[in-house]
Amino acid sequence: MTTPRDRIHFSGNPWPEGHPIKEFRWTASVRNNEVWFDLHLRSEDYDAEREIDEPEDEDVDHPSDWDAPGVWNNYHRCTLSSTAWGDGGGFAVCALPDFSLARIDGMEASIDTPAPEDMEDNVFHIYLLGHDAAAQHRIRFDRIAGTDRFNITWTGKIALAYAGDCEYRYDFSARLHDVEAPRIAT
Repeated sequence: MTTPRDRIHFSGNPWPEGHPIKEFRWTASVRNNEVWFDLHLRSEDYDAEREIDEPEDEDVDHPSDWDAPGVWNNYHRCTLSSTAWGDGGGFAVCALPDFSLARIDGMEASIDTPAPEDMEDNVFHIYLLGHDAAAQHRIRFDRIAGTDRFNITWTGKIALAYAGDCEYRYDFSARLHDVEAPRIAT
C-alpha cells in the first residue's frame, strides 16, 4: 500500500493536480491555561512535478495573474503559516484540562471567518504570488485509530493582496497525512 502524498491545491491555477508539500509543522503551546495550535506549510516549487512551457516568441494573454504559469513560477512556492511572519498568533483549541487526542479527533476549527478588516490581523499569512492574504480557514483533524497521528484537511480563501486585490476570491485546499500530534508540556 502506498502512502498518499501531501498536497496543496489552488482551484483554477495552471496546475489542477496541485503541488507537493515539502514541509509541514504542527506545534502547540499553552497560553493562559489554553491550548493553542500553530501550523506552518511550505510547498515544493510550483513546477516541481510539471513544467508548463509557454512560447517565448508569443505574448500569451492570460485573464489574470492567477491563470499565468510564468507569474506563479516567478514566486517559486507557497508558504502558508501562523509562525513565519509577525508574532505568530496561532489559534485557541480548548482549555488545557480538556485537551486530549480524543478531544481533537474530528475537530474542525474555523479561523478568520469572517476575515479581519486588517489583513495584518489574519492568523495565517501566505506567500503565494507575493505576500498575499489567507482567511476563512477550515481545518479538520482526523485521528488515525490507535495512534497519536492525524490526517489534516485544510481549506480556505486567498486574496491576491500583493497585486492590490483584497477580495478573498480564490480557494485553496491542502491534505496532510499521518501527521504526529504535537506534545503538550504539562
